[in-house]
Amino acid sequence: MEPRLLEYMLRVAELGSINKAAADLHVSQPALSRHIAALEREMGTKLFQRSQGGVKLTDSGKLLADKARPLLRQLSIIKEQVGEMAAGQLSIGIPPSWNQVFTTQYISQLVQRHPDIKLRVHEGVSHILREQMLAGILDLCVIPFDFAPPTGFKQTPLAREPLVIVGGEDSGLSPEIPVFLNKLDGVKLILPGRPNQLRVQIEHMLARKGLRFNGAVETDTLSLCLQLAKEGFGLTVVPACAVSTSILDQSIHWSPIKRIYLTWSLFENQSRSHSQAVREGKKLLFETIQSAVEKKNWYGLEPLGVLAKMTSGSTPQPA
Repeated sequence: MEPRLLEYMLRVAELGSINKAAADLHVSQPALSRHIAALEREMGTKLFQRSQGGVKLTDSGKLLADKARPLLRQLSIIKEQVGEMAAGQLSIGIPPSWNQVFTTQYISQLVQRHPDIKLRVHEGVSHILREQMLAGILDLCVIPFDFAPPTGFKQTPLAREPLVIVGGEDSGLSPEIPVFLNKLDGVKLILPGRPNQLRVQIEHMLARKGLRFNGAVETDTLSLCLQLAKEGFGLTVVPACAVSTSILDQSIHWSPIKRIYLTWSLFENQSRSHSQAVREGKKLLFETIQSAVEKKNWYGLEPLGVLAKMTSGSTPQPA
């Protein structure tokens, strides 16, 4: 299959019109129609529903489009890696909970120190970042520790931090008052859907203690989880970094959960380890987290492995 045919299909789907797509792609309308027909023959199914108002993807077309986008992205990355530009590109996946304590500072420092590096930042919940990592889209990726890391990726444990419960004004939560896990027993919870690792961890911990999991709202958007919890629709559980900068914000009510932690790891795509941009990005990542540890602006952060050696000389193991 020619990648060009997939690109044509995606453009037609985006514009909802073969005529508009033909003009945008600088090909004739009859030629584009023949290309789409050829792709449909190759797939053995209709990809578009046609009407006087334009075209839209069939269910089969939607499936192909969803699969085609990461494939085309991978092809683009391969071309870039083969070319001279590869040395100056860095694609990194960072969890949204790290935004205030890490991401902004990291980007600022990287841009200042290495203005020639072309940086792509992908921010998303753990299972989305993992999918992008496995698809070859990311050079570096920060997600929870994996006891069985995928082949082709080097895992480096970074740090662990407490999980915290966030709720509304009448929740009785306070950063100064740690709570036990049974605070979540049967309570309406606002969490990402499966297979999000934090969601799975909460479910398993409750089940082990014979407590009831009550998932009321599922959303993969961290800000929405926090906002709904803040407004009293239920409780949410997030890493401490998501609320570390809000300790003085009296409108946000949260408490750390006693003896419950989340361990973060850095995953490095070993096929890109030769890149100077990746090496510099990795080095700065360690430095930025080390700075957060020293400034103590990341609640409950405990460095592990390489970072522990950088800060105190000790080497704790992942929880």
